[in-house]
Amino acid sequence: MKTKIASFAAILFFTCAFSQEKTVIDSQMKIYAKKIDSIVISEKSKMNNELDAVDQDFKQKKISSDEKQKQRAEIATKYEQSINEKVELQKTDLENATKEIVKNSVLGKTSGLDQIVFSQNNALLSFKDSKTNKKDLLKTFDLNLAVGFIDLTKSASSLAIGNRDSEIKFGKSTSTVVEFRFTRQLGALTSPVFYRFGFGYRGDTFVPDHSRVFNYDNNQLFLTDFTAGNLKKSRFLNHYIMVPLDFVFVLNPKYTIENNEKMLDNTKGNLRLSAGIYGGVRVMSQNQIIYKNMDDHRVSYKENIPDVANNFLFGGKLSLGYGAFNIFVKKDFTPNFNDNIKMNNKYGFQIGLELLYVNF
Repeated sequence: MKTKIASFAAILFFTCAFSQEKTVIDSQMKIYAKKIDSIVISEKSKMNNELDAVDQDFKQKKISSDEKQKQRAEIATKYEQSINEKVELQKTDLENATKEIVKNSVLGKTSGLDQIVFSQNNALLSFKDSKTNKKDLLKTFDLNLAVGFIDLTKSASSLAIGNRDSEIKFGKSTSTVVEFRFTRQLGALTSPVFYRFGFGYRGDTFVPDHSRVFNYDNNQLFLTDFTAGNLKKSRFLNHYIMVPLDFVFVLNPKYTIENNEKMLDNTKGNLRLSAGIYGGVRVMSQNQIIYKNMDDHRVSYKENIPDVANNFLFGGKLSLGYGAFNIFVKKDFTPNFNDNIKMNNKYGFQIGLELLYVNF
């Protein structure tokens, strides 16, 4: 009886395994067929453009009838060879993927659905990835980490950086942003314009110049010389929850044809110009002083400061990027601080880089 049960279980196991792998292979065949269609359509489109150019030369009497026929034959041969080579490459990838799935099935490993990838034009396409075609890449969700040098200016329109009146060290004062953003194409599939929105965190760190510290007294914040020991670090921090909205313009759009649709090719290196606005709500402000006292003991002083920084922040952003590299400037149109702080400049202005740009 036990032998019959074991045999039945084994048959059931291999039947299920075969069914799963068959589903995976069917999925591969569909993807393979789509790739072949895309290759043929793309190559025929390029071939027709060249043939049209030859016909135009013949109409303008730049070439003879014999030269026309010769050039058309050469073009047809060239693209026939190109299509065959690209199809053969996809055939090799399909065969390798199928062999790997069969091997994994025999060895009892995880299904090839989670492991196998195809290679096309040096880009990896995973079966597990939901973005299996270029159309899906026109709408993304990404994580962005940006760091900028921040300074304070006298007005919302001023772009003066490193001004002595700011009383803040430019190059030591920084702003850090972590954002989760949704990007969508604006208009048709060939449109080079995108809009981007999301939410995130921003932390501004202001370092006083001339080794001074922020002092909070009688609901007033002001800068003063430090006399309690050997000053190691002095900074004032504002923390915000941010909501950005950007419009992205692709300056060098490239196009592709997939499933008989012409669309922007978002897999190529795109030069981008972005312009946008952002708004934020302050969640905390803190004064930090680290020093060694007269007994040479390290002292770390932290104090949450109310009513000196504005609760709301609004500003604009311009950026220029290529691939994952992006440089930006930001200008706060509302003052970072209110009248309870005794400083000449109160409007933030920063220049920085996006250090991490991960698409999902």
